Order: sequence, then C-alpha cells, then structure tokens
Amino acid sequence: MTEIRAAIPEISSREELARYIHDLAARVENGSMPLENESAIGYMKAAAYWIEACPGFFENFGMETPDNPDWALIGMIFSAACVYE
Repeated sequence: MTEIRAAIPEISSREELARYIHDLAARVENGSMPLENESAIGYMKAAAYWIEACPGFFENFGMETPDNPDWALIGMIFSAACVYE
C-alpha cells in the first residue's frame, strides 16, 4: 500500500491520474490492495466522507489542506475511498 501512496505526489496530469486509477483497480482486482467498500455506493460514500474529513488527514501530516484540488488530490481521494469507512 505504501508504494501506491508514494505515487500520489507524482500525479500532475489527467493522463497520470488515469494511469494511477488503472493501477489502483488492478491492485484491488489481484488482491494486493484491500477494498473495504465493495459496492459502488459504499465507495462513493467513503470518498465523500474522506473529502469531508481530509483537513484532519492533512493536519496529522503537518500539511495545509489544499484550497484548490489538483490531480494528485483526486488520486488521494480514490485511494482513501478503498479503505475509508
């Protein structure tokens, strides 16, 4: 999981985000990435809850919460929704 998270800061374009999400999906499919939310509804809700709670995530890591989302933040949301409940 650390490897997939390490790639997030490198996402700076729509194409890189698409590759990241394809890789994330492949990891979920082959079982190397846990998936707590197996339904689309559960996944969407987890993404929404994480977006609401992300200021705490950034604070815990000594980072500022972004005012303007970028491609990397969108990648972070997809990753977090896999495991956030």
